[in-house]
Amino acid sequence: MSKQDEQETIEIDPLHPHLILCEGKDVYNFIVNFLDETEKIYKDFFNFYVYDFKGIKQLTKYILNFIKQDSFDIVKSITIIRDAERDAIAACSSIKESLRKAGLSVPQTPCTPVKDINSDFPDIATGFVLFPTCSNEIANGTLEDLCLNILDREDSSSILHDIDKALEPYKSNLSRIHKNRLHAFFSFTNEYVSLKIGEAARCKAFSYDGPEMTSLKKFLVEILEK
Repeated sequence: MSKQDEQETIEIDPLHPHLILCEGKDVYNFIVNFLDETEKIYKDFFNFYVYDFKGIKQLTKYILNFIKQDSFDIVKSITIIRDAERDAIAACSSIKESLRKAGLSVPQTPCTPVKDINSDFPDIATGFVLFPTCSNEIANGTLEDLCLNILDREDSSSILHDIDKALEPYKSNLSRIHKNRLHAFFSFTNEYVSLKIGEAARCKAFSYDGPEMTSLKKFLVEILEK
């Protein structure tokens, strides 16, 4: 797995024909680490190759750029992963519109890989995943919300309780409370203080055994087999 910057020419590796397009560096680094860890059990996850498409406004252009590449004919699947943010329904609609504009198959719900014989690329499976649920039951939120649910420390609940008490007087002034809570948690530990999400993932901050991650694993297995 490797990162490709957005550019006119994108190399598509024939050894990794299943593409994952992530929104931003944090999502990219989190997914790369997740795949690195789970490849030990799910060996077929080696077939995925991860890209950072920067921001949701760039997604359509990024996919269309892929389609222009001479090597695009080796692609077997495309997965899009992004935050649901404050409107999960709008996030779903935005992804579907990008896929539709590119002539690709359009899944109706998250974590449901599809192939549409009437699309321009009927042999390419597509799917998308929204944080924080990583399932077909959507909810507003972000990667940070997911990370708070999968912290891999016995005392994480106690630490978060103390953090929430400390943050309570300031909540009305904090527009990104999910980020404040997660990075406050990191700062309350010796292992993760000052780390970004991807760096914390490499330091084993998160457990990949919870229901959200189980759902993500199941989806990735299904899109590989589609």
